[in-house]
Amino acid sequence: MKTINKPIGVNPCAKNSSEPPVPGRPGRILVADDDEAVRCLISIALADAGFNVNAVSDGQEAWEALLHKHYDLLVTDNEMPRLPGIKLIERIREQGMSLPVIIASGTFPVERVRNDPQLQIAATLPKPFRISELLDTVKNVLASPRGDTTKHNASAREWRCAFQHDVAFPDASLPRFAEQPKAPNALPKRVLIAEDDSVVRGSLAAVLESEGYVVDEARNGVEAVTHAIEHLPDLVLLDLNMPHWDGWTAFSQLDRATPLLPIVVITARPNQYEKAVRLGVDAFMEKPLNIPVLVRAIKRLIGEDEKRHVRRITNPAFVTRLLDSVNS
Repeated sequence: MKTINKPIGVNPCAKNSSEPPVPGRPGRILVADDDEAVRCLISIALADAGFNVNAVSDGQEAWEALLHKHYDLLVTDNEMPRLPGIKLIERIREQGMSLPVIIASGTFPVERVRNDPQLQIAATLPKPFRISELLDTVKNVLASPRGDTTKHNASAREWRCAFQHDVAFPDASLPRFAEQPKAPNALPKRVLIAEDDSVVRGSLAAVLESEGYVVDEARNGVEAVTHAIEHLPDLVLLDLNMPHWDGWTAFSQLDRATPLLPIVVITARPNQYEKAVRLGVDAFMEKPLNIPVLVRAIKRLIGEDEKRHVRRITNPAFVTRLLDSVNS
């Protein structure tokens, strides 16, 4: 059982979740999802929003957690090993718990949810969904009277990320590609800088803003992935030495979620170019950075139309561009 160690203050003597939430303290939320990717991102998003979060990998673990601690809300997938989400909810209701439940799944039986008042589903989030939709739904459910039942939230745009260290994770029920709508030509292009060094990040931001780009910043790999999927930049500058997912971990998640998003790896870590080539990175530059070369590469990649970009990255002869000279 994995606990997200953001706001704490757990009462180990609390009884089951039929108790009402205590005014003035953050809501305690239990997240159950067998996909480590989804479980991690939901948990991080909720913890960053100020909730106490505990995350488990299947329905049976969730049931055991409910027997030992008080929770104000359960966010659960349906298709899970040992105990599916619907069966977990049935068990909760059989025990008389009034715990609010949100089903966040791409495979839950919609008609069953709608037609079975005994389940008392507070809300459903069909995957894929946006993190903002998750947070809005959680806040609405926690603020609603316990008698409220199912509210359906349609997905507006895919978010997809993972908690992975060189281990492939299943696609499960989520589509592979995130939707990437084209911005009008009049809008400035957006660059996300993922870099834990605030001096380097700020310097790059100043240069790119002077070139007319809108710049977003991320301090670690998790922030980079979450921000890119939520806000869809036109290009990512990705450092490798970052906390909470290093650059390669973040790249693997971005490549799965937004495969057409241009990514330039910038790093002081030695001997990484061969890995960049193997993974199909768009461009690669070692620190100290050659800023004019880097800016030219950014302009070229952002200006490339989608069809040309697809042809380039699917060409068997494609090789990551090494940005190491004025001719790069």
